[in-house]
Amino acid sequence: MDRKLSAILAADVVGYSTQMERDEAGTFERLRAGRKELFEPEIARHHGHIFKLIGDGLLAEFGSVVDAVECAVSLQRGLVERNAAVSEDHRIRVRIGINLGEVIVEGEDRYGEGVNVAARLQQLAEPGGICVSGKVAKEVERKLAFGFEPMGEQKLKNIAEPVQAYRVLLDPEAAGKPMAVNRHPRFRRNLAVAIWVLVVAVGLAAAWWRPWEPPLRPTALTANAKADTRPSLVVLPFDNLSDDKAQGYLADGFTEDLTTELARTPGLFVVSRNAASAYKGNETKPTEIAAALGVRYILEGSIRRVGDDMRINAQLIDGSTTGHLWAERFDGQWADVFALQDKVVASIAGALKLRLVSAQGRADLAGGTRNPAAYEVYLKGMEIYNRRNTPEEFSQAVRFFQQALELDPNFGAAAASLAWAYWEMDGPRARALGISDIWALYNIYKYLDEAAKHPSPSYYQLVASLLVREHRSDEAVAVMFKAVALDPSDPLNYVGLADALTFNGRPNEARDYLDAANRVDPGGNDYRHYQAGLAEFGQGRFAEAVDHLERIDLQSPDPWPKFYGLQVLVSAYAHLGRSDQVAAYSDRLKEVMLERKDGGANQLVTQRYFVFKNPADIGRLLDGLNKAGLPELPEEVDLDAKDRLTGSEIKSLILGRELRGGGAWLDEETSWVQQNFLCDAIPKVQTTCGAVFRNPAGISERGNEYTAVFRFDSFEFSTK
Repeated sequence: MDRKLSAILAADVVGYSTQMERDEAGTFERLRAGRKELFEPEIARHHGHIFKLIGDGLLAEFGSVVDAVECAVSLQRGLVERNAAVSEDHRIRVRIGINLGEVIVEGEDRYGEGVNVAARLQQLAEPGGICVSGKVAKEVERKLAFGFEPMGEQKLKNIAEPVQAYRVLLDPEAAGKPMAVNRHPRFRRNLAVAIWVLVVAVGLAAAWWRPWEPPLRPTALTANAKADTRPSLVVLPFDNLSDDKAQGYLADGFTEDLTTELARTPGLFVVSRNAASAYKGNETKPTEIAAALGVRYILEGSIRRVGDDMRINAQLIDGSTTGHLWAERFDGQWADVFALQDKVVASIAGALKLRLVSAQGRADLAGGTRNPAAYEVYLKGMEIYNRRNTPEEFSQAVRFFQQALELDPNFGAAAASLAWAYWEMDGPRARALGISDIWALYNIYKYLDEAAKHPSPSYYQLVASLLVREHRSDEAVAVMFKAVALDPSDPLNYVGLADALTFNGRPNEARDYLDAANRVDPGGNDYRHYQAGLAEFGQGRFAEAVDHLERIDLQSPDPWPKFYGLQVLVSAYAHLGRSDQVAAYSDRLKEVMLERKDGGANQLVTQRYFVFKNPADIGRLLDGLNKAGLPELPEEVDLDAKDRLTGSEIKSLILGRELRGGGAWLDEETSWVQQNFLCDAIPKVQTTCGAVFRNPAGISERGNEYTAVFRFDSFEFSTK
């Protein structure tokens, strides 16, 4: 009996039994083709061989653990490319586990704990993911441009001792042009995405954002209700009078669409669906509603659906007199729901003596649908998605959106909702969907590609957010003007526009659009308080900034307003010389930043999220944080401050020059220097900044004369 040390790769198909039950012949053929066209050639190319086929899985042996890990990554990449051409339910997804250990050799077969551990690690991997043992991670950590996220000690079935397991991470900040990698041993990596997905996403970029299109300019909107002479209206939530109370999503969806359609009517001001929802089920007097929302007219009504038959009752009330200006009943079939919507809009416009655009034009303009079946499942998805209390509900909403898009491939709003869902996906939601983080990123851009064909406001909102993160706020501003033009009643459109304007160096304009958001949705919220504070801060009005930022509820479960707002608040108080308030909020700021698990509490994290176009704007924020004592770099960094390069030294050393080393760093993208930091805008991910240090003992031939320190990694390099 022979024994030897080998790297063992175990792979298994996710959901194989379900696919076989649904389509036995097709599944078998896809699996056979995948093995012949992808797995066998890739394993051979990486000097490995398959020694066992087990139904929907396989075991392979490699003489080199580096070859085994590189092969696993190539296999997952290849599967994504193959799956892109087939429907969701026909895709082959695989979990992979890799172990380095002693195996028993018996002819062509391999046995022993080395094999068993690999098979158990495979079960720990996410669909589309790779899980390796601690031995593997230790062997390849400094040899490959992949990160490893510790999963802790795992008690594996039929394995006596616990095994240290790691999830393989293909970090965008640690991939690209070769450079020497010198990871600080205590640095922890954030949840990352595979760099190869970025390559796929780049191919979709021209589709999901088209900068050559002329921007739609929104109609003028004043924040002063008294100065706005247009008729003003609120659409109260329509009542669901159907016997099936679960059909409330129809009434909610009808109300939202009616609000949007009326808001696009020239000469009419309409407050948001969100503002109106506060009065759902309330017996508030029309005069009180009109006064609270700053409108004159109130539209209310009901929907009743029995089978395919529908009845819509609607009435228009003058909020100043409570008199009924118009009332009508609309009967029809569910198949005619869009025609009924159009009739309601036309009747209200007629009562207010307003001009309409064509009904078909409105649907096409906003990425909507004229398919009743697609519309209904989309409304079901939105009702669940807006509630989304559990990962299972989140997964159910995604399935409804996918069904809506299958029923109408031109349904842009459904595609945009899918992109948003994958954008907001976290660990529990990913597990409920059965996908990896790699697949989530791929799906964001896949569905943005679909949504771009028939853009909706929500599509523009997500695109603008991505553009700002990539240091492209000029384009983000143009995008959000289009969103406002499509739906002037949605406060999120004004909020997104204000966000883009602030980072574009136009905070005075941003304040105007935040006022507009408060006009269509009175009352505000924590995020708007933060944005108003940031806009005032951007104009050097620190006291006014503090006034807005102090309104953020620090006990709210929503982490983002606190995360953003506290950084600006602490900086503003530091500029004002209020040491008492700086001390009061600094500890809370550090707690919130550490909770993000995004690189600690330091200014590298700040620069990741505050992506200003103008150096003076980020300088103003960082100067205040410096005064407040927020560290510039992660606390794990123990390099000598006297060896750190200034901004001008970084420019002379790096920009426009070739960097040499043996690791990986995305240094070929758009780069610039702000303050004393080097920053890169990574396509489809986000801006990242770091500091550069001289290495007194470095040698040019070894490529280690300098060290660049980022949030999670440090890289040694030389230039030529």
